[in-house]
Amino acid sequence: MRNLKIAFSILFVLAVAFFVVRACVYQKPSVKHPVKRVSAVPVKKVPKAKEKLSVQAPGVREAKMAIILDDWGNSTRLMKYFDEIDRPVTLSILPHLPFSKKIAESAESRGLGVMLHMPMQPKGTRAKLEPHTVLTAMSDAQISSHLVSALESVPGAEGVNNHQGSAATSDLRVMKIVLGELKKRNLFYIDSHVASTTVGPRVAKELGLRFAKRDVFIDNEMTAESIKKQLDRAKGIAQRRGQVVVMGHDRELTLKVIKEVVPEFEKRGIKFVLVRELI
Repeated sequence: MRNLKIAFSILFVLAVAFFVVRACVYQKPSVKHPVKRVSAVPVKKVPKAKEKLSVQAPGVREAKMAIILDDWGNSTRLMKYFDEIDRPVTLSILPHLPFSKKIAESAESRGLGVMLHMPMQPKGTRAKLEPHTVLTAMSDAQISSHLVSALESVPGAEGVNNHQGSAATSDLRVMKIVLGELKKRNLFYIDSHVASTTVGPRVAKELGLRFAKRDVFIDNEMTAESIKKQLDRAKGIAQRRGQVVVMGHDRELTLKVIKEVVPEFEKRGIKFVLVRELI
């Protein structure tokens, strides 16, 4: 009997030990919640200012062409073409005309260049003169007054080129007064180069005035073929020299041809710029 009790005691102790060990070893598995994968949110890029993609052909050296279109001021009808051309062009605006101010403001809002197209006396008496033309017979004060008044009628003008002016641009006194006024106002001068006797570049150099001269007129003959030919000539000058200054007029055909040739010219390395970038 005594031995039986001892056996039951041993079995009881072993049973207790078994359950104690089991309780220590066994642990309730922790519930693992699946990790939710969050897709990376793409960072929204803020677009930069609109830039023209280069369409220049590989290996072609870049050359700059500045186009100045003269005689604006009588109508705004052709301004719509600049939205289609969508390249830098400089408008030279005649003073005191019905739409001089409006065109200047519209051009500036489109990012175009703005200049005063200053009427100046030509040689001979057959050409019809614009009102407020600078004459060689004027006094120094009259010349200055005409120029300042003209500038005020073309707001935002960055520079001046001459309308006609073969006589006035050949007169040393007249040009010293005109270019002296531009120097005071930190404006530039583009010599339309209507006469080989012009003293404009010489006086500009003496005064330390920013200036350039016209290289090619593109629409003296009003046919599409002629305008294209002159633009091709200008392209050749730009490719040889690195830059060229072209002048034309506020004519529908001129604008249409410019729009047509722009893509091909850019492939050939021509970069269209405002004239102020070349001086």
